[in-house]
Amino acid sequence: MGGYGSGPGGYSSKMTVEDCRTLDINAFVRHGVVGKGYRSGSWVWTDATTGEQTSALGYTFEANGEFDATLRLQYTTGRDEKKRSIDYRIRLQTTRPNYGGKRWWFHCPLIKNGRTCNRRVGRLYLPSGGLYFGCRHCYDLTYTSCQESHKYDEMYALLARNMGTTPEIVKRVFSEKY
Repeated sequence: MGGYGSGPGGYSSKMTVEDCRTLDINAFVRHGVVGKGYRSGSWVWTDATTGEQTSALGYTFEANGEFDATLRLQYTTGRDEKKRSIDYRIRLQTTRPNYGGKRWWFHCPLIKNGRTCNRRVGRLYLPSGGLYFGCRHCYDLTYTSCQESHKYDEMYALLARNMGTTPEIVKRVFSEKY
């Protein structure tokens, strides 16, 4: 039964950003996708081990002035009879950092509690089974490192009870020695 994240003392059962397809605005900038004018093409994800293509999407970038643009995404999700074609636009925006230059941002397109999230973010995620890319807050995603940071808390508490001290002291002693 059970499994990863189940039962007392297990890891959090929240999905992690590492389990999702990710769109990183900085990668789009590095590859010359966002900027001025109009561009279209495809974005491909590959398996790091085999180099095999695992998924792809089509995009169209269109600038609406110096500080405003849209990225249209087109892709297919699901398999066989549950296959769906997805087509929507994500609003992009630029800001001017204090050190100069221009920084691009996505605006999360997901609707939560009847309102568009519209959060300004650098990355959007598509979890397994999801239809649309959205921010980690809307999908309630966490990081693997956050889940693992409390991995041994119960062990520290048990040792502390047996030793008559606090879990913080036990954790500090272990982290200094190992």
